[in-house]
Amino acid sequence: MQFIVSPAELAARTAPPKAGPVTAPIEERELENTVVTRGEVTYADAVSVTLDAAGSEDRPVVTGHVPEVGTVLNAANIALEVAGRPVIVLPGALPAYRTLSIGMRGPDVTQLKQALDGMGFWAGDTASDVFEYDTATALGALYEQIGYSAPAGGSQAQETLQTAERAARDAGVQLAQAQAALQEATSGGAKNLLSEQAAVTSANDALVDAQDALATAQQGVLPTLPSSEALFLGGLPRRVDEVSVARGDILSGSPMTVSGATLTIEGSISKQDAELLSEGLIATYPGPDGTDLTAKVAQIVAPKSKKAAGEGESGGEGGNAGGGGGSAGGDSSRYTVRLTPVDLKPEQIDALRGTNVRVRVPVAATDGEVLAVPIAALSAGSSGEDRVELLVSEDQGADAKTEIVKVKTGLAADGYVEITSDDSRITAGARVVVGR
Repeated sequence: MQFIVSPAELAARTAPPKAGPVTAPIEERELENTVVTRGEVTYADAVSVTLDAAGSEDRPVVTGHVPEVGTVLNAANIALEVAGRPVIVLPGALPAYRTLSIGMRGPDVTQLKQALDGMGFWAGDTASDVFEYDTATALGALYEQIGYSAPAGGSQAQETLQTAERAARDAGVQLAQAQAALQEATSGGAKNLLSEQAAVTSANDALVDAQDALATAQQGVLPTLPSSEALFLGGLPRRVDEVSVARGDILSGSPMTVSGATLTIEGSISKQDAELLSEGLIATYPGPDGTDLTAKVAQIVAPKSKKAAGEGESGGEGGNAGGGGGSAGGDSSRYTVRLTPVDLKPEQIDALRGTNVRVRVPVAATDGEVLAVPIAALSAGSSGEDRVELLVSEDQGADAKTEIVKVKTGLAADGYVEITSDDSRITAGARVVVGR
């Protein structure tokens, strides 16, 4: 008999409920508004290193100092050794494109002087774009510090200097001889000294010219910076991510890829979520063992296309703020958010790199539990005030009695909204209409 159901019983079970309001209770709960997204854990700003192999007279053979993956490059480090010469890491965004020497000027000279000054070398006035004597001296000190001789014009410049030194010495001797001849003529009572005086004048002019030539030759052997020996990188320190050369290889193309030395989480969010975030907010994400780790919002980058930035935004993976999923490389209408992990251990860094994690960024929260109702329970009055429809009787269906009550709203999150009211009936457990 338990399997036999009468038609009347079956009809009662399947009959629709009596028409009336659909209600939900007023709850006491904590509300937290969060932006949720997924992010790729990487070392940011990866770039392929390019070196000016043509700037060297020798074959660009890699002879040493090949870094290992994971090596951190700082200012004054040697990135690579090519043809027995160092490639020096220097801070700067402008790549090396010419050999810099005394008397030259330009933005690359200013960059070099500022780089040397930042490493503690006095390179002259850093606001000036002229390669000065002090710049050459600082450059020589840098080469001495890293254990290499500074480039100084080559053998031809040395020969020119030696020739200029001999010429200056000879000019000095000739002047001394001319002065001695004039003195002798004067002591001998000669009345016409024009030829001797002319010889002294001529010898003196020759000495001045020889000294000028010597000064120029001396400048020619001052330290220079060949473009093949400089690697300017912005955002130092940098981490070596990939090395494509070995000792003995002929340098061709990019020898390595470097990135920022700090681990970064990069994700994408909608415009609405971006307006909620600010730099410095603390986020959480799961670590390799499942425990929550923290990260700080470091940067929020708008999409390049202004038109696209206002279109096509969609909700994301959970959270009332509608956080987006996926990484920043997809929809061009979405904003990019970069976060910096905090207090990671080396083994956590190794385990996290290259993974995709779920990031939660709390942007607002209530101070403890508050009265909250589903957002669907709210309606707007004729003057714009917020209100709820409160169930004031225990009757069901069409006989249920309700009353409109004005409320003040607070934080909205997770489909609920905080409410307060002067009406004493607005308490936890009371029921409000959410639909009919």
